[in-house]
Formats: sequence, structure tokens, C-alpha cells
Amino acid sequence: MKILATFKAKYLENGHLSITEDVASSLLLRKGEEVQVVIGKESFDKREEEIHIHREIVKEREGFGRGENHN
Repeated sequence: MKILATFKAKYLENGHLSITEDVASSLLLRKGEEVQVVIGKESFDKREEEIHIHREIVKEREGFGRGENHN
């Protein structure tokens, strides 16, 4: 089962991305666990409708066996 979260992150000086504790908790992440990341540089001013459309596209691709998960 995939759990998705949309949030702002900072690109840290050491090359890592920050994940807030509430996001990590909602994804049930454990330290050292691998995650799949989709990243883009933008102003993060997307409307909720655009985010919904993106999620629907991802679901549709998974339905055709063309999802983002290549494992």
C-alpha cells in the first residue's frame, strides 16, 4: 500500500532533504528506511485542484502497470 504526502522540504547543506516529524509520522517512517521521492523546484503555490489532478494521474498510471514504483 502506498501512502503519499505533499509537503515543503529544504535542501540542506549536506545534500539531504528535511522531512518534518508530522510527515514522517503520517508515513510511518522509521530512520534509515528508503522512500520514493518525486521532487521539483517551484514556488509551492499549487492550488489544491492541481495536486488532486497529479494524484489522479499517478493512480491511473499504476492501474495500467506504469506506476512510479519499479520494484
